[in-house]
Amino acid sequence: MERVSDYLIADHARLRGLLAAAAAGAAVEPEAFAAFRAGLLRHIGIEEKLLFPAVRDGGGAALAERLRALHVEHAAISSLLVPAPDLALCGELAGLLAAHDAQEEGPDGVYEACEVVLGAAASEALGARARAAPAVRPAPHGDRPGLTRTAAEALRLARRPRGA
Repeated sequence: MERVSDYLIADHARLRGLLAAAAAGAAVEPEAFAAFRAGLLRHIGIEEKLLFPAVRDGGGAALAERLRALHVEHAAISSLLVPAPDLALCGELAGLLAAHDAQEEGPDGVYEACEVVLGAAASEALGARARAAPAVRPAPHGDRPGLTRTAAEALRLARRPRGA
């Protein structure tokens, strides 16, 4: 059986490949970006609905704070998936995801902290649930003036207090 963190790390690599394929030409390749977008939303859903709740109460204040920071980044990343993509937006996503994934992966990453809380059996069970998570059907792109198109702006908006 596969640990949930191993599944999510492999999914990061798959998503990076899809984004690279989407941005490899002179214009965004629509099918590759659509697969990336749906896959990324599914991945975020797995983290937010399966992994984070499973460890939230057992990881202490330090892990809880790291999960809150990732939750804010998930909101920012998701906001960048609303407008129709162009190569500049793909570049913004690639940069934001590189930094985000680095916080999750590696020996000091959030995933390893989650593994400590979960233990082997629970991690493998959660990995099975993650693999079985259904595909996501994203809403159509919502092109309108004023949509966030940069990582810096998306993060700024995601970090502001609610109601502000």
